Amino acid sequence: MTRIMLQLVFALAATLLVTFVSTAVPVVKAQPSWRLAASPDDLVNAVNALRASYGLAPYSIGSILMTTAQNQADYMAATGHASHTGAAGSSVTDRLLAAGYPLDGDLSLGGLRSENITSGAETMSAHEAVNHWSEDSLHLTTMISASLTEIGAGMSVNNGRVYYVIDCARSTNSGVPQAQATAGMAGSAVPTSAGVIIPVVVSTPNPDGDLIHEVKAGQTLWQIAISYNTKIDEIKRLNNLFDNNIYPGTKLLIQKSVIPTATVPTEAAAPVATFTPIRLPTLTATISAPTLPSTPFHSPRPSLANNIMEIVIGILAVAILGGSMVAWLGTIKK
Repeated sequence: MTRIMLQLVFALAATLLVTFVSTAVPVVKAQPSWRLAASPDDLVNAVNALRASYGLAPYSIGSILMTTAQNQADYMAATGHASHTGAAGSSVTDRLLAAGYPLDGDLSLGGLRSENITSGAETMSAHEAVNHWSEDSLHLTTMISASLTEIGAGMSVNNGRVYYVIDCARSTNSGVPQAQATAGMAGSAVPTSAGVIIPVVVSTPNPDGDLIHEVKAGQTLWQIAISYNTKIDEIKRLNNLFDNNIYPGTKLLIQKSVIPTATVPTEAAAPVATFTPIRLPTLTATISAPTLPSTPFHSPRPSLANNIMEIVIGILAVAILGGSMVAWLGTIKK
């Protein structure tokens, strides 16, 4: 009989111990790795890690290349299509020269530059993009070229998809930019002397509910589409545009019949204004200041140390109870 009682006591103690431990130790869920590795810097690091695996020196980061790559990623996100063709039909060579990059090599052949692009679900990480490019020799060469020396990266997300771009190039020894872009850029809406982009200030709906944006000098259609979270094709449809060229002063319809944000009528503000002088917070603070603590009181949350203490107390209580029962049973047996 005593042995059975001891087994019951130890079983009860084990059950209590498991219960205490399961409630005392919190479960921490790890964040998905793709959320921590989806930035232009991560893309550059992934490419340079690949170069290191081939025994190659890392690409240096080019500020102009970072800008051109990001602009192309934003353009692809705005159009919803992954393409090497950018705004106004520009090529990667056009975009580099227009931004003032001192591109080395024969410009009639495009210069010493290469661009990789890809698109996928929003969960696609930078490392997955690099792995995808590594599957064919053309894209792999962009990343492990011995002729190219600098890299720029860009990423943009729209409608649940992520768009990645890397621009890799080699600059001239002098570092002096070309005088102008190639002939394909003539007359386009893309600047040919400097890669200056004028920020888009988002407008508010007018009294009729229509959302109108007035184009400023230097702004592009893809940039406006990104700022208003819409697509280029939608803006072109609303404004009967047949190409991507826009000009300063043009007023573009972004969206029709937007529901304006409700505002409080001015009449309703009057009672609040008249009531403000007789509100009592100042009097209450003056009376209660000597007795109130300087910082608000918060009920302490149970800590891990408290939970461990409860476990120890529980085990001791069970041990004492078991010992008492054994002693009692021994007394009865005698």
